[in-house]
Amino acid sequence: MNSLASTPPEILSREFLIFRDSRRRVGAAGLVAWLSTELQQLSSPASLEQLLHVLLLAGELECALADAPAPAIDAAATSQLTSLLADAALRCESRNRSQDASLLAHDCRQILQPISYSGVVSVSVLEGFAYYALHPLDYADLVARLRLKHPHAFIVGIRSIGTTLSAVLRAKLRELGIEAERTTVRPTGHPYERTCEFTPPQRQAIAHARALGAEILVCDEGPGRSGSSLLSVVEALEQQGVPKDRILILCSHEPDVSALCAPDAERRWRRFRYAATGMTRRLPPNADKYTGGGEWRHLLAPDEPWPAVWPQMERLKYLSCDERELWTFEGHSPYGAPARARNQALSDSGFGARYLGGEAGFGRHLLPQGRLLRGTDLTPALLAHMAKYCAWRARELCASDVDCGELEIVTRGNLTREFGVAHDGLQLAVERPTICDNRMAPHCWLAADGQVLKLDTALHGDDHFFPGPCDIAWDLAGVIVEWELSTSAREGFLLQYQNASGDNAMSRIGNYECAYAMFRLAWSRMAAASVAGSEEEVRLMRDSQRYRECIERRMRHADGNWDTPQGAAIWKRRTDCAMRY
Repeated sequence: MNSLASTPPEILSREFLIFRDSRRRVGAAGLVAWLSTELQQLSSPASLEQLLHVLLLAGELECALADAPAPAIDAAATSQLTSLLADAALRCESRNRSQDASLLAHDCRQILQPISYSGVVSVSVLEGFAYYALHPLDYADLVARLRLKHPHAFIVGIRSIGTTLSAVLRAKLRELGIEAERTTVRPTGHPYERTCEFTPPQRQAIAHARALGAEILVCDEGPGRSGSSLLSVVEALEQQGVPKDRILILCSHEPDVSALCAPDAERRWRRFRYAATGMTRRLPPNADKYTGGGEWRHLLAPDEPWPAVWPQMERLKYLSCDERELWTFEGHSPYGAPARARNQALSDSGFGARYLGGEAGFGRHLLPQGRLLRGTDLTPALLAHMAKYCAWRARELCASDVDCGELEIVTRGNLTREFGVAHDGLQLAVERPTICDNRMAPHCWLAADGQVLKLDTALHGDDHFFPGPCDIAWDLAGVIVEWELSTSAREGFLLQYQNASGDNAMSRIGNYECAYAMFRLAWSRMAAASVAGSEEEVRLMRDSQRYRECIERRMRHADGNWDTPQGAAIWKRRTDCAMRY
């Protein structure tokens, strides 16, 4: 076995793939029709939450048409629409009153009506609004705090999320008496070495702003791991003759510039001014005690060893002042709606903690007193409970149009990266397509009031990490790998699942075990690289070693590959006499 102790995690994590492409391909006419319908359904007067919902949909449409070969007049119309809705949302909040929906909806539909482009467009999930608790109006707060002195500003939003953010910034600046215009760009190239090119009309607008001495604001959610998108835009502005002291980066968090992966990123970043929103202050009323970034372990897992977390990637969490309710960010509308529906279904089923609804993008659960499970808590009864949970999930949270082709390619590539051997034969059959849980480790189960509840159940099956919607075998493999089941326990667990669901997963489980362990290995390594030098790094590297050993055992399995007719025959012989839990 290879020792990993002496190799820095940032080297070990290089080239692993763990983020999936969550973009969807849809007809532009369908997006226009959807937004028009949502506008018609605005209550009168419209609430801030309703206005933010249609603002995010408008930002999606504007971004999609800007990325497509749509006519310039259509792109201009959607830009006008997003700006109009951003104005309405800010007025609604700042004046503490609702918006007249009928007039607003009429004006918006007038803008939508002439849009003629009907081709297929690519729509990206706006990750900050969907996963990272970035409120659309947080950037309005930020620019208000900056107190810009110049009467003119020009905003460059980085698509995708920078589309909506640039509209919010423009609205706020105009409210503050600053004349502001905006445009959006899409940097291209390798994620660590993006480049940005402006169109001729954009170059003219930049030249005009430069002549006015305007502040040039560049907005995006990031920086991400590389920082290259933001850097590509500010450096492209410099090439257009904009002095660097007139350029200001607006981002969502304080970056650790020494950890950015773009070439020479630290030196390049430090040449420019920047300001960050920090964590949102737009929270539900009784979300009092911050428990994100792994802080929840102080309450639920006070004894070491703690489970490892990737602090920067955790959903934002808060406890109520009495520590009986847990608020977890589900996503701003429209992104949070599927998670809310799953949380309600899980609550009604009795498998999940009681769900109390949501507010401001956060979902609220009643948190009974209890303790998180450990691997030593494994019993036949608990295995049976987990098998029934997987069967319920495959039945009630089934998915459609699932294709694991990308997951297969990424798994093979990560395996080759880690072990130096091609795994071209690895296939991931899809027989029970499901929105999986993707969090099956012992610490994701709570023993309370004589029952075992599943925690963190609704948020990770269709986010921006792999696997995305896939076969329920992913969660079955998660139980097997995370609980380190023995051969007999593994067989008993799968038989219990088969009895509950009618689905014999043994013909496909082996490759899913390998894929699951490889994803968790890659995830742990990349997480460790982001917290180098901390105690969290030690925990994450410990986990990565455990997943590596799991894959090695799988490769050395005496029975060879389970996912073959011979392996299935072995399974049938064994299950005929398996212990029934």
